[in-house]
Amino acid sequence: MNLQQLETLLTVVETGSFSAAARKLGKAQSAISTAISELEIDLDLHLFDRSGRYPQLTEVGARILQQAKLVHMQCSQLKELAVDLASGTETCLRLAVDDEGQLPWLAPILAELAERFPKLELQIMFPLLEDVTHLLADDEADLGICFQPQSPSELFLRWPLHQLHFVAAASVDHPLSKLVSVTNTDLQQYRQLMVAGRGKGAEKQRGRLSGQVWWLEGDIAVLAMVEQGVGWAWLPEHVLEQNKVHKNIKALPIVDKGATLLPLQLELWQCRNKTVGPAALWLKRRLLTR
Repeated sequence: MNLQQLETLLTVVETGSFSAAARKLGKAQSAISTAISELEIDLDLHLFDRSGRYPQLTEVGARILQQAKLVHMQCSQLKELAVDLASGTETCLRLAVDDEGQLPWLAPILAELAERFPKLELQIMFPLLEDVTHLLADDEADLGICFQPQSPSELFLRWPLHQLHFVAAASVDHPLSKLVSVTNTDLQQYRQLMVAGRGKGAEKQRGRLSGQVWWLEGDIAVLAMVEQGVGWAWLPEHVLEQNKVHKNIKALPIVDKGATLLPLQLELWQCRNKTVGPAALWLKRRLLTR
């Protein structure tokens, strides 16, 4: 059995006869008949009923046809992959994103990526803070999306994406939610829930006000603890907006300018010595023109 025999089988079924298949494939009708006969011998199955004017698939022939279509599709994908590889398109793209809370705006762009590069394998990681830089520096990620650092490294190329605004949030049953206005001093009196990576750098301290802190990996975890009344937290506005179903969480009425977390700049990062492929280059351009 060979691929040419399977292609002949598909063409006979598509065109309805051996003669029509011969015309489409540019071969003699006898070559088509021989190919089908040899396939039947190889499979030890009777694929066509030839008793009528036109060949009709037998019951087992119909089953074989479905598998032949699958093999033909896989062969086409193999050829397309070979073309991509020959043109330099990478087979895998690794994207490190600071927290899964970025997915609502990022997901539509990744859907475009999937359509444009259908053979590409994408690995999305959700490291936090300095963990993103470690993945990029160790060549375990090709591109990174993270917040503008307080002390940027010269190892990376950086492009601004957009700013994220934060609000202080707490459960409606939390003592802070009972106040008409909230100051820096008020926030310092209660446990603060903070997003933190596994490193020990200074970035994890950004926005800290309270002496008592719980550290959690990700906004979703912080949101869950806020909902339970464990403490208060800085949450991106879009995270709070997307979770309106949480009726027992509210934004606190901050009146003290010293008790606010300034808008943070989200950036796209790439190692300065890293050469990315066409898919990563397309994603970078798409993010920057968003």
